[in-house]
Amino acid sequence: MRIIIVGQRNGKAVVQWSRFLGLAIVLSMIWGLGAGFVFSVFAGYWSHKVVLTGIACGAAMVSIVLLIGLRTPPEKLTPLDR
Repeated sequence: MRIIIVGQRNGKAVVQWSRFLGLAIVLSMIWGLGAGFVFSVFAGYWSHKVVLTGIACGAAMVSIVLLIGLRTPPEKLTPLDR
């Protein structure tokens, strides 16, 4: 399955903000809970700092994907229907 965050419409790059925000929230929660779980398995206790760091890493990863999409020339982006 391919999730298109940045596409092309009328020769310009267009960001689909609803997909971006949904992906950012889901990915950040997965990274945060995953980091917290791994830390708790190895350290023996739960750390909110590790969970927040995982959430920040997930948000940063989605933001980097957005920036890469915006730097791509509009001709190479996937055309959007509407």
